[in-house]
Amino acid sequence: MSPAASRWLERQARLNGRPWRWALAAIGWITLVTGAVQLFLPGVELRLLHADASAAPAHFFRIVGMFMVLFGGLLLHGLHEPRANPAAFLWTGLQKVGACAMVAIGVGRGLLSPLALAVAAFDGLSAVLVLGFYASLRQREQIITVLKPQAREEPPAVAGPSVSALRVADATRDPMPLGQPSRMMGEGAAVQAAPVEAPRRSLVLAGGGMRVAWQAGVLRALTDARLGFAHADGTSGGIITLAMWLSGQSPAEMCERWRTLDVKDFVSLMPLDEYAQPWKLTALGDADGIVQHVFPHLGVDVDAIRANRERSGTFNVCDFARKTNEAIPHTDVDRDLLVAGISLPLFMPPVARDGHLYLDSVWIQDANVMEAVNRGADEVWVVWCIGNTPQYHDGFFRQYVHMIELSANGALFAQLEQVRELNARILAGEHVPGHARPITVHVIRPEHPLPLDPDFYAGHVTAASLIDQGYSDAWRYLSVADAQGLPLTPEITQMTEPANDLTFRETMSGPLAMGTTDPEAGAHDGRSTPFTMHCTITIDDMDAFVRDPDHAARLVAHVQYKPLGMDLPVREGSFNLFRATDDPRTKIMSYGLRFQAHGRDYYLDGTKTLRDDPGPDLWRDTTRLYSYLHEGVDARGPVVGAGVLVLGMRELLHLVSSMRSSREGVEGAEMVARFGHLFLGALWDLYAPEAPVREREEEATHGHEG
Repeated sequence: MSPAASRWLERQARLNGRPWRWALAAIGWITLVTGAVQLFLPGVELRLLHADASAAPAHFFRIVGMFMVLFGGLLLHGLHEPRANPAAFLWTGLQKVGACAMVAIGVGRGLLSPLALAVAAFDGLSAVLVLGFYASLRQREQIITVLKPQAREEPPAVAGPSVSALRVADATRDPMPLGQPSRMMGEGAAVQAAPVEAPRRSLVLAGGGMRVAWQAGVLRALTDARLGFAHADGTSGGIITLAMWLSGQSPAEMCERWRTLDVKDFVSLMPLDEYAQPWKLTALGDADGIVQHVFPHLGVDVDAIRANRERSGTFNVCDFARKTNEAIPHTDVDRDLLVAGISLPLFMPPVARDGHLYLDSVWIQDANVMEAVNRGADEVWVVWCIGNTPQYHDGFFRQYVHMIELSANGALFAQLEQVRELNARILAGEHVPGHARPITVHVIRPEHPLPLDPDFYAGHVTAASLIDQGYSDAWRYLSVADAQGLPLTPEITQMTEPANDLTFRETMSGPLAMGTTDPEAGAHDGRSTPFTMHCTITIDDMDAFVRDPDHAARLVAHVQYKPLGMDLPVREGSFNLFRATDDPRTKIMSYGLRFQAHGRDYYLDGTKTLRDDPGPDLWRDTTRLYSYLHEGVDARGPVVGAGVLVLGMRELLHLVSSMRSSREGVEGAEMVARFGHLFLGALWDLYAPEAPVREREEEATHGHEG
């Protein structure tokens, strides 16, 4: 399949997945019902089509009807688990192709009325939709197959490199010396220390609603950094991340599944009669959408979780009767307990089991650090996406969120105090069972609170953007982390509220060829190898952004480029709206993306040069990104490829429609207006008054000479 067709199929599957499935369901039912009519009342349709309705044709028409019932049922069955039954769509599509051809031949030979051409048209359209859906499934599974790990993960007893080693290796790109104990070993180490010297790591996945898509990016970064975990714990939304991981998925596959999930599948209403008495309503919704759509799409497999022996896991649920948290070992978990662990009061009902009610533990704790400590972990990594800022917001929903933040942060701080007391006892020489050295705690968190679930549901933020941000946030922490961990104080989860912020998403794609250093030549030679970058650009403070002469903003992204990989997360990104040059009539827009592929660092350095040359060139200047691919961590590395990426009209419209500020109402609109004023004003200064500028320059020059 061509790259263009692959991209089109992927886009259609993401944007129109649900209507596409509805159309296929309609085709299945129409095929099944009309087939049943043919099977039991063949003469009716034969006479309608002006065909021979005698005994022999009617008998054969019954046989055709039987196969239509079978293929219609096969299509409907396949729609229940599309990824598990791709062959259902292949064979149903081929049946529709054959039916279209045979009916058309029958009309051509005068055996059927021209009315039968409508049947042929229906079968032809059905074949296109069904086979197109099959091709989109195959395309998605090829992506997921590529993302699956090619080698087994290291066993739990062997730790990956320490934080200090990661920082040194990242700075020098040289392997660590041989013979170092494993706590200080880097990627190039070949000698392992005794197991007692290796840190036993636990990964603690806190909650955060649908925003835990961010955790998939974090987990991918930790895996790329070769940090191994003997144990992982999940609470609330973190249960989803842990369930996907223990189901056997690689973090890369987890990211792809999150990107293609329709987040509206999370919402499932209670039976309508429940809403007749709102004062007795158990919850605003139920778990049907999660069980029937979200879990299957995200690849949550309870049997695989229970059978996993690569690492141990614990899932936290609240026993409402006892008002206590229970950490369920992954070998004992089932679907009901997974659902209970994410059943947040008010939004989903509790789960009844063995005479007890189980629900989300977030009101007791949102991160079970002590479960990791009790299991012998001396290095605990907390992945935290619950907000923690001094700002108090108005409104019922925001204050409900504040209650969760208070409970979650408060419980975490209480557990960190317990860890601090244990460390004091260890340092004083006291024997603490299971711990020969102090326990270190690392926390990976976003710099600002993540958007809330309603923003995710409304499309203001996407899973792809959250994943890219999670990957970048994790590497930002790893680049500065200390082997001693963080101080165990309440500031450990502290975030800052963005000032006057603005976020927008941008996608650019275009031909890029390896082995050339000229973008124009690369665009010509690389026509069959497009390079695509999906970026999310965030301006944290519009006032500072406007004052900054380079107008710098944060960029998170992932890129697709067949020679290197079809899903490459960007570790560090930069964006400059306008940078001044020596020529006052020229400004530069720049993009910088650092990523890894096949164990090597690459850096894409892209620029748009804004200058009013003869002829209409404004559109070309603002939509063509002349790009150089460097091998190395920045633009100082050798150029190994070049090309031109393009922002199309559709992508531009998507960019504009994605502009959003966390400020609401008039303030949010003002942020968009200020960005537009800055951007369009700069373009006006560069392109509109070119002649007067030259005249003033000539006058100044003549005056100086005089």
